[in-house]
Amino acid sequence: MKSNQKKLKNIPTFRIILIISFLTLGLGCRGYRSEKPPIHLNPNMDFQAKIKAQWLPLDPPFGTIPWGDQSIQEEDPGRARFLKSDSGFYFGKTQNGQWLSRVPVEVTKTVVLRGQERFNIYCAVCHDRAGTGKGPVIERGFTPAPDYADERILKLRDGEIFNIITNGIRNMPAYQYQIREEDRWAIVTYVRALQKMRTAKKNELPIFITAQLK
Repeated sequence: MKSNQKKLKNIPTFRIILIISFLTLGLGCRGYRSEKPPIHLNPNMDFQAKIKAQWLPLDPPFGTIPWGDQSIQEEDPGRARFLKSDSGFYFGKTQNGQWLSRVPVEVTKTVVLRGQERFNIYCAVCHDRAGTGKGPVIERGFTPAPDYADERILKLRDGEIFNIITNGIRNMPAYQYQIREEDRWAIVTYVRALQKMRTAKKNELPIFITAQLK
């Protein structure tokens, strides 16, 4: 017993630490599958989102069919959101890369009013409800947004306005994760209605718009 104690005393301290470290690592390694989560001493780098949650960074390989999530059935129209094969509806461009001149949805009173609702929630804070670019945030020192009646904005095609809402421009943020595609197009129709209200003659306005003006 005494001889063993003498041998232990002769082992340098760093060797003991080294042995303990190897034993700890060896016991900590798990070479089999388990449902129990591993121990994360520093979990900061363990769980990171890719670029955006639920965002596919690469185009699907040729010949494959993106499925989406497990809750979406093949006949479910929501599956189209993962395919995004309709370039006009999802990106505001034709297959040749040209901006759409007109919105790819039927313009009805319901669509325009939906656009008004979404516009007042997301856009009016900067553009104000009339589209003059003098929203409440301007009073706090933010750069004024452009006036929708400006000649440059009037010349924008519908696909370009959709793209600006989707990806942002200059100091305007992107809204592709807050606003669905159909609502972005509805906002485009309402922006056009605001432009008409600012630039057109009264007899050129839709009846339901002139009714609101009264």
